[in-house]
Amino acid sequence: MESDMVENQSLNLSDSIDLVEQYFEENFKEYVLLKKTIYTGYWWIEYFNGVDNRICFDGDIGGHFSVKIFISDTEYSLWQFDRSVNNRTQSTSENILYQLNVLKSFLSDNI
Repeated sequence: MESDMVENQSLNLSDSIDLVEQYFEENFKEYVLLKKTIYTGYWWIEYFNGVDNRICFDGDIGGHFSVKIFISDTEYSLWQFDRSVNNRTQSTSENILYQLNVLKSFLSDNI
């Protein structure tokens, strides 16, 4: 029970960014880090594939985050591909990894 409570706690802002960075280094080697910011309770990390696709993670002090995908400058939210991510917006390790895996599936199927 105690491990569930720890696992479901929101990560601090820098730990959220670190988790995304580590995943990208291991799974999305073609993407380059463009921006990484923590400012007044918000975090943002953005990657670019060198062609025309950007991926942005946007989180807040309330412990929630979202993923945006820009394809040729048109913005899409990850939930448009898989609505299950709407139930996984709290910035926990489990939820961030879940959305990263959905993103990986989206990228392999569509880009």
